[in-house]
Amino acid sequence: MAVKLLDKEKLLFDEARAFALKKIAPYADQWENGEKTSREAMDVFVESSYCSIGVSKKLGGRGYNYLECALIYEGLAHGDGALSSSIIQLHNNITCLLAKYYDKNEVIRELFPAIVSGHKRVAFAITEKHSGSDPSSMNSYAELRHDGYHVFGKKAWIFNALEADYFVITVKNGSPDTKHMLMLLVDRNTPGFTIGDNTPRLGNNCISCCNLYLDGCIISKNRIITEKGFSEALSFIDLPRIFVPSIAIGMSQRIIDITIKYLGDQKSFSKFNISDKGVQSTLFKLLARVEAGRWLVYRTASKMDKFESIKIQSAMNKLFATEVAMDTITKCLQLFGEKGYDKLSVLSRHMAVAKLLQIVDGTSEIQKIVIGRDLELLANE
Repeated sequence: MAVKLLDKEKLLFDEARAFALKKIAPYADQWENGEKTSREAMDVFVESSYCSIGVSKKLGGRGYNYLECALIYEGLAHGDGALSSSIIQLHNNITCLLAKYYDKNEVIRELFPAIVSGHKRVAFAITEKHSGSDPSSMNSYAELRHDGYHVFGKKAWIFNALEADYFVITVKNGSPDTKHMLMLLVDRNTPGFTIGDNTPRLGNNCISCCNLYLDGCIISKNRIITEKGFSEALSFIDLPRIFVPSIAIGMSQRIIDITIKYLGDQKSFSKFNISDKGVQSTLFKLLARVEAGRWLVYRTASKMDKFESIKIQSAMNKLFATEVAMDTITKCLQLFGEKGYDKLSVLSRHMAVAKLLQIVDGTSEIQKIVIGRDLELLANE
């Protein structure tokens, strides 16, 4: 790939960053503590044309490629990592998934205009309590009967559940024992489909997170997105393994920027704290790792744009960038001292998000397994 970004690519980042610092950052605490709603956040993104950025213009999106989207998410993360990840990135990833089936499914075609515009929202449901990052061990399943698919089971840790109008749900096809899976589009008002209570969390409370209960709800056959649910779910996860790292890098840079400004205003022993050589050494090392993570994100996204395999690349990307974010925020909080430890500080809020990014869309441990398997293959060649 090119060693530098094109001017138009730089502009996408600059515009997203400027928007985020003006429209998101000043109000991030209000979204986190519930003073502002998730719908209000979504409306801000919609009004500024950040909805469905990866969907083709023909279908109502912005038509940006993977690298362009990564640059935008990196810029948006300067406003708030939680809003960038759990609201707009999540919605946009799901619209990209549904867009693949636009020409194949009449229901999707009918609902898509409201979804791609952001006026209707969709949640993605694959996780179950006991299966974690291993979807092949899920227990929920669908039985095909004369009146449609009867779906049974329970999904856990589903972001956007209370806000969503529709749900993309992956279940076993026929019984819990099969390896074959379906992906279904489910309306929130379907009889037998229940959304549980919101689960309070360490952070990322700008959006709901609930269990879903599938008690024999009947889904018509025309709401099948694909009968290759397992492979499509794995393909879907490739998107956040590009974009979550870009958000992690954007957050890291923003925290370093805040820390430098803070230390430049604070004095110890008659010298500004930023002049301390030990402090400078810490920040130099953090900046170097952020820059390395940034270009790993760009390279991974560029490979996707060239339709190259990114299985190992995306695992390294997700592992490295989220570890950089956690390390950066931890060390910067230390430099802030007690003010950083304040529950209402911007650092504590970002620390909770950084930890979340190490867990969602495949934990750091899962990424290490993926990379480790590749090392074993290389050793046996």
